[in-house]
Amino acid sequence: MRCYFFGDIHGNGYALERVLTHLDEINPDRVFCLGDVVGWLPFGDRSWRRMRGLAIPTVAGNHDLLVAGCFTDDPRQLDRMQATAYNAGLLATYPGAIDYLRSLPLRIECEDFTVVHHSPFDLPEAGQPPTIGCFAYLDDTALQRSLEPWRQSPQRLIFSGHDHLPAVFELADDGQMIAASYRPAAADSLTVPLQPRHRYWIKVGSVGGPYRDQVAAANSALYDRNAQTITLYRLPYPTQVLRKELESHRFLGNLATIQRYRQLLEQSLP
Repeated sequence: MRCYFFGDIHGNGYALERVLTHLDEINPDRVFCLGDVVGWLPFGDRSWRRMRGLAIPTVAGNHDLLVAGCFTDDPRQLDRMQATAYNAGLLATYPGAIDYLRSLPLRIECEDFTVVHHSPFDLPEAGQPPTIGCFAYLDDTALQRSLEPWRQSPQRLIFSGHDHLPAVFELADDGQMIAASYRPAAADSLTVPLQPRHRYWIKVGSVGGPYRDQVAAANSALYDRNAQTITLYRLPYPTQVLRKELESHRFLGNLATIQRYRQLLEQSLP
């Protein structure tokens, strides 16, 4: 069985279409979306409509829940709060859009893997609502803190997004330390063979950006259960139209995060 993963679309319909084309090309058995269908880019209506029509199993990302009004943001995240407010107003004009975001589960568990936006170890207790504190970032400290619950987890693999940095972390069979970490080169895919008794945390990266590793490509991943491999994909897509749309946008074009993103897209032009 082969399972395909992508997420952090953030309203980027051009990158999403590239991923969906790739999905058709490799024809996996199952597909999962890692959340953040909307947020950041001012085009959440495009990605929401496309994903709703596909009916792909999708977990909730922090941007999805922020736009849906499920909790408040960290007050230091000024750019993110403005992007959230814009997309919330935009999607409120589409019947069913906010309900769709609110209905997304926080995790999906399968036989040997868990699908989650950030970390299965930061989710709220059963019956408790999520908060923005459930969506920190997987830095070295957070990764070390996760080792013990990760070792105890019934699922061997974790697939998540959120950080916008594609990587595979390998946990040794004794569960005491990270045995290795793998990151794709800027323009290449990367295949990681899985060791029988080791555990793996796959950070798939972002489809739509902003790209925190400064590589303007749509990211996705494939788990081949029979071959026991993980492949991280870098998928180039046309960025010119998106760059022009962001450049001319009267609201989000003023945000520093979007300005940096637009500059990266411009630098990536051939």
